[in-house]
Amino acid sequence: MKSLWQRADRRLWVLSILVGFGLTWLVNVLPFIDKVARFVIFYLVIYGAFAIWTGLALTKEPRCWRAFIFPVSFLVAAYLFGPRYSLYFAPAYLAIAYLAWSMARTKKNN
Repeated sequence: MKSLWQRADRRLWVLSILVGFGLTWLVNVLPFIDKVARFVIFYLVIYGAFAIWTGLALTKEPRCWRAFIFPVSFLVAAYLFGPRYSLYFAPAYLAIAYLAWSMARTKKNN
């Protein structure tokens, strides 16, 4: 267990859970953030950029199962606090993270 904790990328885990669950909860609870700003600024720009960062952070990994951390934590928060249309963004964030991971690994290997 200790070796697993030492090998774990704590920065990725903590940031993925904070952004995926914490920020999603905060954005959906605060009353002064309107629906358009929530959709454009957070769901498209911030979370999309974070999904890209997640994929790029995993380029040294042979398998990218850790790319599931952010979309799953986002999915839980979106299910509990967000509008129902936001549930469809979780697979999109997973696809973006996987695409960034695979493109960075392809570029690195060539």
